[in-house]
Amino acid sequence: MIPENVAEFVQSPIFLSIGTRDETLRPAHAWVTGAVVAPDRETVTCFVVEERARKILSHLEANGPVAMGAGSPTHEAYQLKGRYLSSRPADDQEGAYLESRRNGWLALALRCGYPEQIARPLILGFRHQPAVAITFRVEEVFLQTPGPDAGKKIG
Repeated sequence: MIPENVAEFVQSPIFLSIGTRDETLRPAHAWVTGAVVAPDRETVTCFVVEERARKILSHLEANGPVAMGAGSPTHEAYQLKGRYLSSRPADDQEGAYLESRRNGWLALALRCGYPEQIARPLILGFRHQPAVAITFRVEEVFLQTPGPDAGKKIG
């Protein structure tokens, strides 16, 4: 089960990425534009821009292991590892959620001191749709925040 604080963090306006591998262990990576943790905190549905999801999906459909990294400019970070369950096109309601995520990223960047004339066009210009919703069952959660406990399994 995903710890409650990690579930809240993953769903906040932070930076997310997904990683997979093929049968020869060659990796693939894509930015995740948003994630939703199921109420039972056992699964995560993450959203990847459709054109960036192709290689990720081919890996997941062939073998299933997935890792999602979650990090903030404050350096708080986690990694969730698990097994692929399903994928589908994101719906209109999820598209609205992804739009709100971009606005959250902009607010976060401004709070962290990034100049608005740089942050606004960079973040609001970031493509987030059409997206694929990728759901996976979380089997392990690791603390990745720099410090003496970095790499420690927490869930």
